[in-house]
Amino acid sequence: MSFQQERPALWKGVTIVEPKIWHRAILGSVAIVWASVQLMAGDIILHPNGFGEHSYAAWKAQQGLLDTSGNSNQALYFQKMTTTATFAAGVAVFQGIEGTPVGSLTGLEFWIPINDNSHCGAGAPRFNVRVKPAIGPSQTFFFGCAAMIPGSSQMAPNGKIYQQRTVAGPDLAALEVFGGTITSLAILFDEGDDQGSGFAFLDNITVGINGTPTMVWTSASDNGGS
Repeated sequence: MSFQQERPALWKGVTIVEPKIWHRAILGSVAIVWASVQLMAGDIILHPNGFGEHSYAAWKAQQGLLDTSGNSNQALYFQKMTTTATFAAGVAVFQGIEGTPVGSLTGLEFWIPINDNSHCGAGAPRFNVRVKPAIGPSQTFFFGCAAMIPGSSQMAPNGKIYQQRTVAGPDLAALEVFGGTITSLAILFDEGDDQGSGFAFLDNITVGINGTPTMVWTSASDNGGS
């Protein structure tokens, strides 16, 4: 899929996209990242990585809100310092959620700074939810930052002001109507520095299962927890 030609100018809530050429390639690249992680049984693991020119994701110390443990105050940094048309992205993959009934996914959230030029666009950063229905081909649901619901704000120790961004309940309900099981969940950052700053910091990344915040990532040390 060519994001330049086929992605809507502004996504409102959830967008369903058929896996065309570039989209299939991105799914394949995410799958390669996924395969490089060793699964910890029973846990959801958030694994940052990336592919392509000047593009990656990684935890950065002293850039985020207070962590649940330690004093590193990490935030997850995403970068694509090249054009949007370039096949590249910062990626963070959630491993261990595959096979979950789509109706059990009840919350997706992250916090993003509003005073450091972090990019919050229609398509990046975004949650990608890949779903396999009982009948028919798999579909990918997109939840872009700009369409997520803004919530409360909080100042980080370094002065950055983070704002809560949450996927709307009706948009998640659309997944339940679609039915099936989740085959992949990831955060993608693939809008380049020709559409914004080319980077974003995220913190307090939350995945809710069955109405509870199953996992909240404040730092890399939250992997393997609950």
